[in-house]
Amino acid sequence: MRKAPFKAIIQALLASLVVTTYFVVVAKLDHNDVPWTSIIFHPNMVRGLLYGFLLFLAHSYLSKWVGKKYPSGKDFGKKMIVFYSVSFFLTIGVVFIVNAFFSGLFNPGVSESFSQRFYHFIHQQRVAYYFQTAMISWCISMFFFGFYFYKRFKESQIKESHQEKQQITAQFESLKNQLDPHFLFNSLNVLSGLIEESPKKASMFTTDLSKIYRYVLEQKDKSLVSLQDELAFSKAYLNLLSLRFEDGIQIDLHISEEENKGFILPLSLQLLIENVIKHNVISLKKPLFLKIYRNADYLYVENNLQKKKVLHGNSGIGLKNIQDRYKILSNLPIHIQESDTVFSVGLPIMTEIVT
Repeated sequence: MRKAPFKAIIQALLASLVVTTYFVVVAKLDHNDVPWTSIIFHPNMVRGLLYGFLLFLAHSYLSKWVGKKYPSGKDFGKKMIVFYSVSFFLTIGVVFIVNAFFSGLFNPGVSESFSQRFYHFIHQQRVAYYFQTAMISWCISMFFFGFYFYKRFKESQIKESHQEKQQITAQFESLKNQLDPHFLFNSLNVLSGLIEESPKKASMFTTDLSKIYRYVLEQKDKSLVSLQDELAFSKAYLNLLSLRFEDGIQIDLHISEEENKGFILPLSLQLLIENVIKHNVISLKKPLFLKIYRNADYLYVENNLQKKKVLHGNSGIGLKNIQDRYKILSNLPIHIQESDTVFSVGLPIMTEIVT
């Protein structure tokens, strides 16, 4: 068997001094006429020291065993129930062995047989004494080991919270990292269409695209951006779409300066606009009507519904990306409404930056 660690032995000695002090005080109260020195150096005080030492050492190993059996921080209640249930019987066992040792039960030099010694020893024991000692042991272990388990419980909670935060941060970063290639891919598709239709427009588009992509790079590491900045960026992006589709797309964006307050996800408005362009037919005969407005604490993107029969390159990133990112940052829902003629998405506008 391994030797008890030095720290545990010191703690056990200190605990035994506490138990001994209790016995000394009780003895003095029962025998007020007896000097303190006679009580302190009485042979029974050695028994008290042994009680304290063995009980603390046994409970120290018990706490380690319980900790290994229930390693999760969520098992705090189970740890306490198992520890104090076993502690009761452990205390009785230690007291029984110490009392048996001092009674001479294990002394082979006496004339009585072991069975006779055991019979006399059992009849000398008092249930009330064992119960009293168990209660004292419980109180001491409640202070030492209850605090130990509670401290480990709080440390485990902090660790799990930190791990959960790291996991959420990693998940959020992964979602944001989808935006760069997604935006670039869609922009290049628009550019390729313009090159065939009008090289002059393609040149203008390329110049504006470089400015827009600078915004993408600047905002990609932020959790939230001001609504004002996102609207300014989206207006530039809408200008590019107007350059390509001309009268095939009609845009209604009227948000006053008073309505510019608040924060939303970076590139969320642009992704919704992309979603509209991607899923609907746009032509001079069937123009697409796009309306962007604020209602209370939501920013809405609304369009007339004229779905494409076949979708190419459907990656499913746009709307799902926004929903997943909002779930991480807020409990506010995204409003999605669809009828036979109209489709709209409402983004929650937050009043402060989420850290």
